Amino acid sequence: MKQDTILIILGLTPLIIGGIIAGFNSIKVNNRTEKIEAWTRRQQFNVSTKRGWFSRYVLNPILWILVKFFNWTDSFSNRGIKSGVRVSATLYLIAAWCLVLYLAFLAALVVVISGVIIYIFYKIVFTLLLNSNSDFKSGYNISKNIFGTIGNNKRINQNTGIIQERGMVGWNDTEQRIDPETGQLQEKGMFGWNDTDTKFNQETGIVQKEGFLGYEDTDTRIDTKTGIIQKKGFMGWDDTEERIDPETGRHQKKGLFGWDDL
Repeated sequence: MKQDTILIILGLTPLIIGGIIAGFNSIKVNNRTEKIEAWTRRQQFNVSTKRGWFSRYVLNPILWILVKFFNWTDSFSNRGIKSGVRVSATLYLIAAWCLVLYLAFLAALVVVISGVIIYIFYKIVFTLLLNSNSDFKSGYNISKNIFGTIGNNKRINQNTGIIQERGMVGWNDTEQRIDPETGQLQEKGMFGWNDTDTKFNQETGIVQKEGFLGYEDTDTRIDTKTGIIQKKGFMGWDDTEERIDPETGRHQKKGLFGWDDL
């Protein structure tokens, strides 16, 4: 049997059932349909008083439509025709409402999946940009792990190790510094400078984080001679196009004509 034929039969089934009920006009069947009508009216009243989203948006709409249809068919004098019409219409209305709910579910699912895809897309794009641009990633890691908020208009005072910001009339000290003796990243407290869990190995230039067994090397370092920010690769340390100027402590990026301050 072809699919179109099956669909036609399914579509005509409620009409056929209603026609049979109307044609036989059975007292027993009519009493049953009237009991179902009374039950539907009670359920609609009870559901209409509830505040849950399922009752308000799923159950109550279809029950309300059925009750309105029952009110309209109350004027039918022939009980068999009234019962047949109600059964056919109820089956069609329930099927239509299920289709509406199914389409609404699909629409909501599409929105959720689209949101997840967009979120994942932007996460992947950001990650690719971060990983594909070694200069950006190295500069970010250095800023986060060792030099705090150093970036545009920032520098490290080579004598005191204090991270400074450019002000209106010169360089202003912040509350972070690199200890000139230990290379420890420190923050200013009430009683002096307090060590953080990050430090700069002054012999190797590697940025280190404090772990369970002491300080562990990261994959970022600053060349102690040139100040160039480097990333650990398969064959050793690879230069990026950023550096910390050994003389001025300024954060710089390699340009067409040399090193430009950031």
